[in-house]
Amino acid sequence: MYCDAHIHLVDLDGREPGFASNAPHFSWRGAAVSHDPTEFLQSEALRAKMPPTIAGFGIHPQNPDMGNADFLISLCDGKKIQFIGEAGFDFFGDGPLLSRNPEAIRRQTEAFLFQVRLAVRARLPLVIHLRKATDVFMAHGRELRGVPSVILHCWPGRLEEATMILKKGINAYFSFGTPLLRDSKHAIESLTGLPRSRILSETDAPWQPPHGFAWTKLEHIVDVVDKMARVLGTEPEALEPLLEKNFSDAYLLAR
Repeated sequence: MYCDAHIHLVDLDGREPGFASNAPHFSWRGAAVSHDPTEFLQSEALRAKMPPTIAGFGIHPQNPDMGNADFLISLCDGKKIQFIGEAGFDFFGDGPLLSRNPEAIRRQTEAFLFQVRLAVRARLPLVIHLRKATDVFMAHGRELRGVPSVILHCWPGRLEEATMILKKGINAYFSFGTPLLRDSKHAIESLTGLPRSRILSETDAPWQPPHGFAWTKLEHIVDVVDKMARVLGTEPEALEPLLEKNFSDAYLLAR
């Protein structure tokens, strides 16, 4: 089975209308994120047409709107989601909320710590979005140690940083996607150096398209896993069961 640890169903439907009714021709499951109440409801309608897929909701660091906090709490209390996220930090840009300035740090930190504490209380995995902010993320190691599982979506950092996160006692998993298809040095370094029990596969569909494509499709998970297997010196057929187990472990599906 192919496991996609990170997809955006509503954004994918905007680029490929009707995709949800045309399931991948191979055994597949995924984790769908959403970031505002309207998107969540639309995502749930799409998810109902698809193979088994788990749902999450988060306050994204690019728009740390705490007005969605009560909605997220209600989803957790009603057991309507299987994980929280994307949460995290993003200082990759020039806008007032994306550059590393005191107000952006304050607002992103408020939203991040709210979701960390909620994940601890609800005993849910937490999916992390991280760009140009690994140091800020790691400064909260004490709080993150209480989260049942932390999934670093499209891990952007170096192996040394990933190892430091694990050494802090954080139950972290590192997800790899289309940057591998572009031979990202950091992704290859981390993938080859991390314990295999800590790696996940994803597409981030429709975002981060491979060269020659306007957007990422669900089917690109096959290319990602094939590339992971080549980097690790194994066969895709040998890697798929491991990635399926890691997906279940990371998202607490085996409990």
